[in-house]
Amino acid sequence: METEKVVEHGGDHRKHDPILSNLERDIKEEEQVERELDVNELSRLCQLHGKGIPASQGLDQRKATVEICEFDDDGSGQLAEKCENGRYVWIGMLGAELWFSFYWFITQSVRWNRIYRHTFRDRLLLRYENELPRVDVFVCTADPAIEPPIMVINTVLSVLAYNYPPEKLSVYLSDDAGSELTFYALLEASRFAKHWLPYCKKFNIEPRSPAAYFASLSVSDQSDADFSKMKRLYEEMANKIDVVCNAGTVSDQAKLEYKGFSKWNSYSSKKNHAAILQILNDSRDEETKDVDRVRLPTLVYVAREKHPEHFHNFKAGAMNALLRVSSEISNAPVILNVDCDMYSNNSNAIQDALCFFMDEERSREIAFVQFPQSFGNATKNEVYGSLRVIDEVEFHGADGYGGPLYTGTGCFHRRDTLYGREYSTEARIDLKSACPEKMEENVHELEERLERLASSTYDLNTQWGNEIGLKYGCPVEDVLTGLTIKCKGWKSVYYRPKRDAFVGVSATTLDQILVQHKRWSEGDLMILFSKYSPAWYGLGKLNPGLVLGYLIYCLWSPNCWATLYYSIVPSLCLLKGISLFPQVSSKWFLPFAYVVIAELIYSFAEFLWSGGTILGWWNEQRIWLYKRTSSYMFAFLDTMLKLFGSSNTTFIVTPKVTNDDVLLRYKQEKMEFGSASPMLTILSTLAMINLFCLMGQDKGKIPSFTAFQSVVFALSVCTCENGRYVWIGMLGAELWFSFYWFITQSVRWNRIYRHTFRDRLLLRYENELPRVDVFVCTADPAIEPPIMVINTVLSVLAYNYPPEKLSVYLSDDAGSELTFYALLEASHFAKHWLPYCKKFNVEPRSPAAYFASLSVSDQSDSDFSKMKRLYEEMANKIDVVCNAGTVSDQAKLEYKGFSKWNSYSSKKNHAAILQILNDSRDEETKDVDRVRLPTLVYVAREKHPEHFHNFKAGAMNALLRVSSEISNAPVILNVDCDMYSNNSNAIQDALCFFMDEERSHEIAFVQFPQSFGNATKNEVYGSLRVINEVESHGSDGYGGPLYVGSGCFHRRDTLYGREYSTEARIDLKSACLEKMEENMHELEERLEGLASSTYDLNNTQWGNEIGLKYGCPVEDVLTGLTIKCKGWKSVYYRPKRDAFVGVTATTLDQILVQHKRWSEGGLMILFSKNSPVWYGLGKLNPGLVLGYLIYCLWSPNCWATLYYSIVPLFCLLKGIPLFPQVSSKWFLPFAYVIIAELIYSFAEFLWSGGTILGWWNEQRIWLYKRTSSYMFAFLDTMLKLFGSSNTTFIVTPKVTNDDVLLRYKQEKMEFGSASPMLTILSTLAMINLFCLMGQDKGKIPSSTAFQSVAFALSVCTCIAYM
Repeated sequence: METEKVVEHGGDHRKHDPILSNLERDIKEEEQVERELDVNELSRLCQLHGKGIPASQGLDQRKATVEICEFDDDGSGQLAEKCENGRYVWIGMLGAELWFSFYWFITQSVRWNRIYRHTFRDRLLLRYENELPRVDVFVCTADPAIEPPIMVINTVLSVLAYNYPPEKLSVYLSDDAGSELTFYALLEASRFAKHWLPYCKKFNIEPRSPAAYFASLSVSDQSDADFSKMKRLYEEMANKIDVVCNAGTVSDQAKLEYKGFSKWNSYSSKKNHAAILQILNDSRDEETKDVDRVRLPTLVYVAREKHPEHFHNFKAGAMNALLRVSSEISNAPVILNVDCDMYSNNSNAIQDALCFFMDEERSREIAFVQFPQSFGNATKNEVYGSLRVIDEVEFHGADGYGGPLYTGTGCFHRRDTLYGREYSTEARIDLKSACPEKMEENVHELEERLERLASSTYDLNTQWGNEIGLKYGCPVEDVLTGLTIKCKGWKSVYYRPKRDAFVGVSATTLDQILVQHKRWSEGDLMILFSKYSPAWYGLGKLNPGLVLGYLIYCLWSPNCWATLYYSIVPSLCLLKGISLFPQVSSKWFLPFAYVVIAELIYSFAEFLWSGGTILGWWNEQRIWLYKRTSSYMFAFLDTMLKLFGSSNTTFIVTPKVTNDDVLLRYKQEKMEFGSASPMLTILSTLAMINLFCLMGQDKGKIPSFTAFQSVVFALSVCTCENGRYVWIGMLGAELWFSFYWFITQSVRWNRIYRHTFRDRLLLRYENELPRVDVFVCTADPAIEPPIMVINTVLSVLAYNYPPEKLSVYLSDDAGSELTFYALLEASHFAKHWLPYCKKFNVEPRSPAAYFASLSVSDQSDSDFSKMKRLYEEMANKIDVVCNAGTVSDQAKLEYKGFSKWNSYSSKKNHAAILQILNDSRDEETKDVDRVRLPTLVYVAREKHPEHFHNFKAGAMNALLRVSSEISNAPVILNVDCDMYSNNSNAIQDALCFFMDEERSHEIAFVQFPQSFGNATKNEVYGSLRVINEVESHGSDGYGGPLYVGSGCFHRRDTLYGREYSTEARIDLKSACLEKMEENMHELEERLEGLASSTYDLNNTQWGNEIGLKYGCPVEDVLTGLTIKCKGWKSVYYRPKRDAFVGVTATTLDQILVQHKRWSEGGLMILFSKNSPVWYGLGKLNPGLVLGYLIYCLWSPNCWATLYYSIVPLFCLLKGIPLFPQVSSKWFLPFAYVIIAELIYSFAEFLWSGGTILGWWNEQRIWLYKRTSSYMFAFLDTMLKLFGSSNTTFIVTPKVTNDDVLLRYKQEKMEFGSASPMLTILSTLAMINLFCLMGQDKGKIPSSTAFQSVAFALSVCTCIAYM
């Protein structure tokens, strides 16, 4: 039954409601209640809600097991012989369980009585507007090197700009380094404040930290003149401060402008200097006003004296100095203290705090009001954990027992409680003290007098740091001070407004966060063992629930031992074969499972309820483990040393300065290990013991020294017994396969299949279609026959597209006169072929493919016969020339362009050659039907042995430059010379995407799949079927597929490096042709300069920021990746009729070499600066990042596959069983994984259009590639990374002799040549064969095994080198 109890006492309205509801809904309900309240209840200034939460049933101990290791020692019976006595291990486990149970009980205390508060600022101002008390704000900084002055003064400016009477507000900056840099920044801030404060109040802006405010606005919000002026003033101030900070000293000119710098004449160092006090603004002075003639708040700079002989007590000493100094200037009854990195994010925070301090019923018992700490630089998933659960759950629970801890920042205090005043019912704030006193001495005299209060000896032999002020001798002086205040009878309040009151800077490296938690946990444990321990000093003075609340944090560091026990001992027990947990089949397994699952579910739900994310919860679990096994352990040990007098208290300030590389990785949520800290050594050692993790490759990797220590420690603990290394390797292989399987699933979750509407395109844009350039690339006529090349050229010349808007460029990287002769003949034949194609609408429009596709009955037409005769005549001419190896002199005389070959040396050393065979701008360039022909250009870029030519990427970039001076089409299609156009409407299909009114502005390229006309029915060498039918469609769902180098339509501007913008639509007007301004010969001569071998070398961005990328065997994939990282998307489209059809490899060696190049290039991309893992993270959809990783991780697959291909055989030779027997229940998981994977891949392959035998061939080739191509690719990549090898580009041959072709058609595997990759395959086959032929339960005798292996190696070696 639901009940509600309302308790009225001054300013509080408490509800006990068992239902967790949002604060917004509660406020609406309360507003309805307010209408029914009488006038007397208007004195209520704050409201709180108590919400009871049932205790969790989970225990914390399972986190350690879940995080680091998960073991099962009952599976296959293959563990080493178990030790006879594991009793001590179980006793230790019992002790850890008991500790975790005890600590879990303590943590539940703050979940039983949570309170959520709300303030009514309007009531405060209605009653006390003219009687508000003065407020002093203390800002503390320690070192300008790690707390930049620009950050400090942003915090100061944010608190100066509070919505509060300026004459009642004073701000004190404590600079413990006594730095003139910080003072200079504060001086500049005091001048800027005269403009900033009026601006804030005029426009009521939030936040009031200038840096945070300007960073929070979009470009559209920055057009106001007042804004522009204010931003300019801020930037001028910031630039001045940056100049001074970079120089490390204030200029003499600046020092002369303000006499206060004379204080630094005797300055020695940040640890040895006299007291410095400067009153920059004095609100009691009538002349201290802003530009609107409104009085400014008081602003005081204090650098207390430091001397090496006197201990300065860190932040507590600085705060106490401010207490004494401020008592002589403003003596405000309310004090706010904030850290220098914790700017005010809510200009009404003072009023919120005063709602509690001035509540007529409760104010007399409140000592301080604590606001939560929020962090502006925290990433979405809080990679280093957060204070989320503490802020949202635990502190609200502590508030139900008398108030939360004082956490050192974002806290409003009563001054008298800091002076050590005992609680009494008459402890109300004296409002009359709000009247400022008159000045009785000048500022200089006052400064001189007050500097004595900040001397290094003032605290000596006094009660400061003991009974007065903040407590000394503890790293968490704030928690200790708050505890002693409460033990004097006071209470505190925890208040979280809708808009965060304070926002700071969180640690950005793992080392920083661990050091920070070491200080906190060390200080809390010192409190536990001190005379002020809540366990005995607080007993009877504090609510028991609050005592338990303090113990949560005081017992942070002792948690380390139970956690470490759970992190290490189970691993060692696994090595010894000691079973720690019950079998799954046992009824005693249920309590273990319940504890693990219940605790994880509860913590997960609590974290999400607190506003976290799923990945954020996972990060919280990781950091939870890291802290307990490193920070807390060192904190415990240091505390013990201090208690025994072997160590002194230290206070390490968390750095607020982060270099750009670290910051970038932090924003990408990559864990940064920072430095070679002993704590990181502990973590990495634990990881090595449990998982034998591999180190990362980025700049944030574990430092080498730390990693070396970790490996040594782990190996010394984990001494492998006989056969155990095999299982570790098997586990590693399984983990890799599981990881890679997960990646491959990413492109199967969101597949997209597209359809175009060409009729709509033509209906709307028929007369406005853009120009299209087609790039065809060939490298060597010996392996890419000219007749095949010109068939591809003819197929793209014959597109169903306006010929005056179509240009075809052939790049001949060999500069061969044979290829040029073939293209010249093709240009003549095109005058007949193009009209024929359009007249009869033939498909395909590659002549060879077209004539081969027709049956005898289709060849009776006279037009057909004539066209076939013309083609055969052309083909015969080309064959004669190619067989002769040179063009006849007669042919050369018929066309003057052959004169370019007079200086030709070789295919690797020749000048640039450019010939425009057809020019659509020329009225005379027409076919036999008098229709204009498309432009046709031959380009052979210059080659020189001294200049690296960058393979296909260099050729494509040369075409980009040349075409920009001829046709400059906004759309570019590139195809390989063996990939003819099979669909004459492909351009229109691509334009349906590029000219789509909704999506066109974001599409960089349209990729068509690669199909192969010579593939056999069962695809004996495998296929790209699953990639084309499944994976590419899946990538399309995340932003588009990879660019695969052929059959791809591009936007020209994206290849030029253009960043994505919403205005990136193709300019249709660019379709208008330009008139010729120079004759053909002059144009060719000029353009040959763009194809020179040195053009890219002249300090240009070609191959880097412009064009296709250099230095990678898969320049196409890399180029597409960088384009997408600039914000673009791509499209994958598979029409019903294949758009392009090519020639696949016909020997095993060819297919392996091809996949070696692809996998090698993918791995090079992974390790490059453009890696999708770090360069693409945040720029690409996570699914697309995983899609790229599928191919980038092709080659690393080799090691796990090789392990599975070799090691089980050696185990067979040794008689070491690896898998459970068929009769064992543990056989089922193995069988399930194998069968399920095979069935799934089989079904997927058949669904993609394959055959049963084709699937079997795919499995064979999958193994062949992983054990040969990928291994050599991996090794070559490593050699390149270490500078021991250069990038190569091997073109797959397109020429096959008749015998090989016959065997290929019969689907007989052809080994081709004596390749090292084939040697690997045959050796593996022989080893497998001989191992399976063994006797005696599968074990081959040692002598036989040795002979077999030796024979296999001998035979394979002989075959390889015969």
